[in-house]
Amino acid sequence: MNKYAIKQLSVFVENKKGELTDTTSILFEENISIKSLLLVESTGFGILRLIVENPDKAKEVLVEAGYTVKLDQVFAVKVEDKLGKFHKVAKILSEHDINILYTYAFRNDNAGVFVFKVDKSDFTKAMEALEDGNLEIMEPSFFY
Repeated sequence: MNKYAIKQLSVFVENKKGELTDTTSILFEENISIKSLLLVESTGFGILRLIVENPDKAKEVLVEAGYTVKLDQVFAVKVEDKLGKFHKVAKILSEHDINILYTYAFRNDNAGVFVFKVDKSDFTKAMEALEDGNLEIMEPSFFY
């Protein structure tokens, strides 16, 4: 596994009141801290993307509770809060023919931390391209 690979949970949840609370309660009861979260809705269901303190244990307890859970490999890049800095990341990946499947962000100090999902076959190439571009790729220890 690549040193920058972060384990992210994708949890399929029903699109109904209380479902997010039900899901996060399971993690809370198991003392699993949520570090990053994105909930995307669709008709009838949602996809909850989570980076948590203990992703393997989180997957296990959520599956035991009846959820469909997938572990994905993502990476995160710290992007200074200045005009054009995110564009630089996207441009580097594009110039290396790497498709961004999705990205989401959160704020940390005076920067954004952008989480990216790319095709598994492009993961190493993406890391090399971003390192060559002198970008700060976050190691998993940043999250857990």
